[in-house]
Amino acid sequence: MNQDEKVRTHGQIDYIQLPALDIERSAAFYEKAFGWSIDTDNGSFEAPGMIGQLTTDQSPAATGGPVLWISADDLSGALRGVVANGGKVHGKPQLDGGERWLVEIDDPAGNRIGIVAPVHRARPQTLIAVRDVEASSCWYQQLLGLRSDHGGPAYERLLADGVLVLQLHHHEVEHDHGRIGDPDAEAGNGVLLWFAIDDFDRAVARATELGAEVVLPPHRNPPEGEPGGPAHREIWLRDPDGYTVVLASPDGESPL
Repeated sequence: MNQDEKVRTHGQIDYIQLPALDIERSAAFYEKAFGWSIDTDNGSFEAPGMIGQLTTDQSPAATGGPVLWISADDLSGALRGVVANGGKVHGKPQLDGGERWLVEIDDPAGNRIGIVAPVHRARPQTLIAVRDVEASSCWYQQLLGLRSDHGGPAYERLLADGVLVLQLHHHEVEHDHGRIGDPDAEAGNGVLLWFAIDDFDRAVARATELGAEVVLPPHRNPPEGEPGGPAHREIWLRDPDGYTVVLASPDGESPL
């Protein structure tokens, strides 16, 4: 069902016009920052649950009048997208009742827009010390399809679907916290870098292409014929610095 076929409810907001100074610039902003689909020929757009149009017939409103609030899955990622695509962030995000984050921004035309994002409880953002940040980053990107969010020889952030899942830090770089780890000590003793992935078979093929050291070849957990457990497949690898990396298919993917 497309937007035009949806049943309208009395009182619902159905359509919105957003003032723009430059249709193409505003279109690029909303496409890249929020994933909207926009026709730059006429400014019409589709956003989740909403259709509308970018228009140069109305003047942008920086203050006063209604404020459009846009949902974002990840606050930090959304704010980086805002700044990278010509927007401006106003002040620090505010925690609203412990349930959501609120922050106001300006789009490239100067319209005041609000962003609302959910509060996430504790989420792992594992950091490991490595000898060669750029080589390690390349290895993990090829193995897991991650995306660099920093780059450089000292520090790296790797994202999966826009979410930070792994940080890499050079052993010898102290920054403002001192050295992290001892390059002569055993890497990750007692620690497994565990990644749940949907493309297990392709990931195994990528590991082979990388020439990754295999600690445990593909196997079922628990072993074939045994009930219970996650009922998935795993492969255990060694990364370039000696950390043990586990790739696991979704739980229940390998039933009895």
